[in-house]
Amino acid sequence: MAARYVQRSGVKILARNYRTRTGEIDLVARDRGELVMIEVKTRHYLARKKPQDSVTWEKQRRIIATTNRYLRELSCRPPPVRFDIVEVLFAPGLIPRCRWIQHAFTLNEAGVGWSR
Repeated sequence: MAARYVQRSGVKILARNYRTRTGEIDLVARDRGELVMIEVKTRHYLARKKPQDSVTWEKQRRIIATTNRYLRELSCRPPPVRFDIVEVLFAPGLIPRCRWIQHAFTLNEAGVGWSR
């Protein structure tokens, strides 16, 4: 559902559930000239915390480490990278709703950089 949601905006999905020993990226996509790493978080609409709150500093670091692995596999010079979150809120009997948070976090906010 999250993939279809971002695709409607013209984003091209390159990979789903990209896994390495460092972690997983739910969706790897291309949006214009950027490579977009998307974390999908699903919660019941009555949950106390927003889905984006579960993308902690530690989770961000794992996503960045996994992104490093993905970039090393590319045979070309990597484009700029952006980290997004898609929240999926559901309620029994209702159609789930999505919210796309672009530029949800950066390397500086996570306290790390690219390792090449």
